[in-house]
Amino acid sequence: MITSTITIKAPAEKVWQALTDKNQMKEWYFDIPDFELKAGATFNFHEPGEARQFHHQCVIREIDPLRKFSHTWTHPALSKGESVVTWLLEEQNGVTKVTLHHEGVKNFADAGSDFAPENYQMGWNGFMAALKNYVNGIRKHRYTIEIAAPAKKVWEVLLKEESYRTWTGVFCEGSYYTGKLEPGGRIHFLTPEGFGMYSDVIFLIPDSYVLFQHIGDIAGFKEQPLNEAAERWTGAFEGYTLTEKEGKTHLLAEVDLVPEQADEYDRTFPKGLEKVKELSEK
Repeated sequence: MITSTITIKAPAEKVWQALTDKNQMKEWYFDIPDFELKAGATFNFHEPGEARQFHHQCVIREIDPLRKFSHTWTHPALSKGESVVTWLLEEQNGVTKVTLHHEGVKNFADAGSDFAPENYQMGWNGFMAALKNYVNGIRKHRYTIEIAAPAKKVWEVLLKEESYRTWTGVFCEGSYYTGKLEPGGRIHFLTPEGFGMYSDVIFLIPDSYVLFQHIGDIAGFKEQPLNEAAERWTGAFEGYTLTEKEGKTHLLAEVDLVPEQADEYDRTFPKGLEKVKELSEK
């Protein structure tokens, strides 16, 4: 059984709404147009994107408002198996512990390696962090640009040391990163003075996709314990998706931001992507 737990500094009612309101679910989870919070109701959804991959079909089993929400989880086009997802909420003094159980994942062995238990574990851990971020007021901001260069070239500009310093200079002159750029790697994003944040690499597909999860602050080139301010955003994601077609690349950057960061990033991030375009098209 897959299990994932997270603690959110918010009342159960607020967390419950994020879990069961389809308009809120769309922001942090999946877009599920036919979702209805009613025992016995069936709902359907796909992975994000135009390809509409991996059809999911679920049937609601149990609803105990503010405490428990349970439903089946199947992939009817790919597997004969059935599993059960259960969300449990426990509130104490305005803080809510959220526990997710996913039973029966091994029933999807006939669907291939994409449906291995470790992939579900990684996915649910990510969604739990996304739920916490959403409840804490963090919202995903998306920035896109079309670049007349192959994805491999754009990837190199994004992440190779010299060009990374150049395009991120719009945020802070001389910024750079250290660490292992590989799944599970720890990265330090730094200013020349040694301030910044540390992050983990969650997914990485060379020339195609990278996803970072930001953990905490750095000062004096050292990772700092989480304080109250960092607790608000720890677990936030930053991802880059490169899609190549006919020698041109569509670059999508998705960044989780607290409200007070939004205006600055909305002004500055497009300038950074323009730098990526300029360097990639040389």
